Amino acid sequence: MCFWAGCKDKGTAKEKPAGIEQRCELLAKACGDEAKHVEKIGNECKAAAKKHVEKGCADKATAVYDCYEKEVCGKDDKVWAVDDLRVLAERQNKCGAERTALKECLAGK
Repeated sequence: MCFWAGCKDKGTAKEKPAGIEQRCELLAKACGDEAKHVEKIGNECKAAAKKHVEKGCADKATAVYDCYEKEVCGKDDKVWAVDDLRVLAERQNKCGAERTALKECLAGK
């Protein structure tokens, strides 16, 4: 079921764009190193979230962001950009299943 104009229904309820944008803000606050990095992460995440919503992959994107926040962002693991979170996750062998599910969803599998 779709809740906003222009979304593509693939048989499952999708998160409203505002919801995933709020999730991006939480991720940025938890993982950003300094105020400027918090803003940068939030903006990068929101830009990616638009693509996730358009493809119907918002739930999988949210799972990735949740995993990044819980598994990657420790007290000493603050980052400057979303790509840094991906790199840390790969180095620590975390969030692989979530990232694979998102990648497959975006590819249309």
